[in-house]
Amino acid sequence: MTVWVEGATGKAGRRVVAALTAAGVPVRAASRHPGAARGPVTPVRFDWYDETTWAPALGDAGTLFVKGLDSDDGAAALVARFLAASPAGRVVLMSAAGVDRTPDHAPRRAVELAVQRSGKRWTVLRPNWFLQNFDEDEWVFAKALRETGELYAGSGRAGFTDTRDLADAAVAVLTSPGHDGRGYTITGPAALTFGEVARVLAETSGRPIRLRDVTPAEHREHFAKSGRPEAWVDHMLHLFELVRAGAFAAVTDDFRRLTGKEPRTLATYAGEKWAPASRT
Repeated sequence: MTVWVEGATGKAGRRVVAALTAAGVPVRAASRHPGAARGPVTPVRFDWYDETTWAPALGDAGTLFVKGLDSDDGAAALVARFLAASPAGRVVLMSAAGVDRTPDHAPRRAVELAVQRSGKRWTVLRPNWFLQNFDEDEWVFAKALRETGELYAGSGRAGFTDTRDLADAAVAVLTSPGHDGRGYTITGPAALTFGEVARVLAETSGRPIRLRDVTPAEHREHFAKSGRPEAWVDHMLHLFELVRAGAFAAVTDDFRRLTGKEPRTLATYAGEKWAPASRT
């Protein structure tokens, strides 16, 4: 079995590639800027908006791991066209926690439905907010945390999950039977406020980190500094609205049931990435 992994150089995708490789599964690692081949990993160029890249990128992969497009209103149609063009018989979609409870016309829910109606065997993984956003996602959290010690967020709780746990869950559903037609919500062990996150990062790093409990207008102003498209800014503001509404507060045991392991904690992540020794 060869698995095609979209977004193979991103926060989640590169961990999925690493976990599959560790499990002995050949991977076609798809991204707009593929690197050099290494072992059982074949990097391939892929661009959602350049359909000439699709067939060469897919190759002989029999299973797809798809992330899709978060902030594109036309993402569902694009994903549907891509799946129709793919000879693969199975697709695992990385969606997001709570998407199954949103209206069918919401972009991410529409992508889920496109996958489910594709005629292929499918599984949906819905991870919660990633812990790695705090050190890897520049314009969501990482830049402000690094430069000013400020965590731009708001009220509400989330069951923050480690991208490595998402990767382990992906390997479980990609390499074992019994997951067709199912959705799994992958969370950490506890629902935490952003204030609790700021406290743990500050205690672990030994430097002041404070929560900026910003209003939506202040958040928009902050995100606008990124230079990212307005659709991305709107998408992020919508996600924080959902946090305030409690959409990400649920904690599940899906990760334990899929892998037989305990999910990684905020403290574990912080110790690895925020302790002074980890930065030397």
